[in-house]
Amino acid sequence: MAWLKSNWRWIALNLFAVSVLNVVLTQGSTDWNATHTFDPMLESGKWAIRFLLICLTMTPLNTYLGWSSAIKLRKPAGLWAFGFASLHVLVYIREAQLAWLAFPMQPFIALGLLGLLVLTALAFTSNRWAMQRLGKSWKRLHRLVYLAGLAVVFHAILATTMSKKIFVRDPQAIHELELYLALLVVLLVVRIALVRRVLKPMLALLRPQRKADLLVVPITLPDSTPEYWPKIYGREVGISLDDLSAEFQPKEDAGHRHAVVN
Repeated sequence: MAWLKSNWRWIALNLFAVSVLNVVLTQGSTDWNATHTFDPMLESGKWAIRFLLICLTMTPLNTYLGWSSAIKLRKPAGLWAFGFASLHVLVYIREAQLAWLAFPMQPFIALGLLGLLVLTALAFTSNRWAMQRLGKSWKRLHRLVYLAGLAVVFHAILATTMSKKIFVRDPQAIHELELYLALLVVLLVVRIALVRRVLKPMLALLRPQRKADLLVVPITLPDSTPEYWPKIYGREVGISLDDLSAEFQPKEDAGHRHAVVN
């Protein structure tokens, strides 16, 4: 029960992804004459971008809003982005066979392959063994997720503008992808150190203070009135009340307690 309580967000994200995958595989149609339903290739590509954006959103939520639970959702969201991207490529290969490998390769295909290659590398190194083997290089490798995000979004925009079939199936797709591009740019900008230094104090002022931060702790010193130290100061937080009481315990109190026990 405790595990469920602490990991319910992780469970909810994965259950949602499984339900989306089931819909894409069972209720879609690759028949372009059936315009009343969605296409698995198009939808799997969209969901790859959506989960990648979810993955990139987790770190700013932790950095700016202090939502530490978001870090646990970063890895599963990224893995689902890789899963839907792989499904997108498999459906495309089934339809187009290997004709798309012709040279010179179209720009949107090259961008799509670049994004898939990066996501594949990140997915296969998202484990403790890879972290230990790669050391400091692991973090540099996983920063390529920013490149993957740009590659897959521009791939989708170019593919949508060049395909009349996609326009017939989903006329609003281009506007949706432009929104994803704008969101991606914001998620990348807020990671810049200068922007982070400017925004964090501003958001801290807008964030309401928790009641726990406003509490005061009475510290009683010998031969003096109680002093109230706010918990918000770091140097007072590090002082143990037990240590203070033991250090300043009057000697006569200890003798008095000994007499009472006897």
